[in-house]
Amino acid sequence: MPTSLDAARPGTAAAATRRPRRALIALAVAGALTGGGLIAAAPHASAAPVTTAVKTASSPAPRTSLTVSKHSITAGQGTRPVYKVKAWHNGKAVSGKVRLRISGKSVQVKTLRHGKATFSPSSASYRHGKNAARVVVNPSGSALRTTSTRAVGIKAVKLTRGQKIVRVAQAQVGDRYVYGANGPSAFDCSGLTKYVYKKATGKTLPRSSSAQKSHGKAVSRKNARPGDLIWTPGHVAVYVGNGKQVEAARPGVGVVKRHIWQDNPRFIRM
Repeated sequence: MPTSLDAARPGTAAAATRRPRRALIALAVAGALTGGGLIAAAPHASAAPVTTAVKTASSPAPRTSLTVSKHSITAGQGTRPVYKVKAWHNGKAVSGKVRLRISGKSVQVKTLRHGKATFSPSSASYRHGKNAARVVVNPSGSALRTTSTRAVGIKAVKLTRGQKIVRVAQAQVGDRYVYGANGPSAFDCSGLTKYVYKKATGKTLPRSSSAQKSHGKAVSRKNARPGDLIWTPGHVAVYVGNGKQVEAARPGVGVVKRHIWQDNPRFIRM
């Protein structure tokens, strides 16, 4: 028969029986002190494995196409280039995000809708001269890796001084004629030219048509450029090129764009 010493020794059958009992008692006491319950778990239980798609260097990349409506842009004039992106894999549209970069700078980010996205950034997104536009597709919810398309070239041209003057002048077409008015929605002839030059170039012209004639330099009709003034006694207009002018004509007509009608006008370059 085992002695009391045998029962206390580690490794005996009695000690082996007491160890799990002591562990259960300790758990019960801890649960009672904390107000919690006794939690039993299988000693070797493990959670079900979770399968996650991992993008690696060897993962396939979606196919991506990029088209652009035009390859040049003039600041503040004409329509802007429109970029159309399409991304697909194994004949199916790819979901995710697509980023447009112009000359290395991130411009816009769009969400792919049915594998497609369209961009039309403002002229401020381009630098003067040559630009390289590229789109980068970042697929979501799959093991497809990020891909980028080839770059397309865009040339950005700044408006010349004359183009700025013409643009402002043409923007006033349709405004009313009011004698002595200086804008912004009603003008007389010299009030219009004064307003246009100030807004387009920052230059302040004299108020009367005769003073404006003396303020600039006369040029021949052959050498006239868009943005020059067209002067005749008592009247002044803005030359916009191709034999046309923008003028504040008279009451009931307002500001119009039309062919030069004056006999022997004088062209003035400011």
